[in-house]
Amino acid sequence: MKIEFDYILKENGWAIGMLKSRDFSTEFNASYLHDTLNSIINAIIGLLTDRKRVAIPFYDEPGEHQLVIEKIDSNKVSIELKWYEDYATEYVIDTDKYVSLFKGETTLKGFFSNAFDSIKRILDENGIEGYKEKWRHEFPISDYKKLTELKTTANNGYS
Repeated sequence: MKIEFDYILKENGWAIGMLKSRDFSTEFNASYLHDTLNSIINAIIGLLTDRKRVAIPFYDEPGEHQLVIEKIDSNKVSIELKWYEDYATEYVIDTDKYVSLFKGETTLKGFFSNAFDSIKRILDENGIEGYKEKWRHEFPISDYKKLTELKTTANNGYS
């Protein structure tokens, strides 16, 4: 199943995550209360290196969407979008009390490509200073460079 992911920076400390498949489409907010872009970058780095499972929090006010990505094998991942009434990532309480909004499988390469394109677009459109003005966090440039290096590594199949 093809699953598309996008992350779009908006104004005043807000961004939108988007998830779409053949039978499902949704958008979810991300507040500046959590540095979601940095979490996306580090989740991808983890999946491409040594992590089997990652969770990316998207803080709303109140509540939290969580995008949980788990490797099935070296080419395929499962993706689940969860909704929590509170900030499950920060408080680490009631982590089993959520609503599963979507679950599907896609290729790691496809997810990586979508996420990388979103991150690059944010940097290209806003620059490092513009990102900080909109998001109230520093652009995670060192992690972005590490991700770019992983992308251009010849043997990883993601270039």
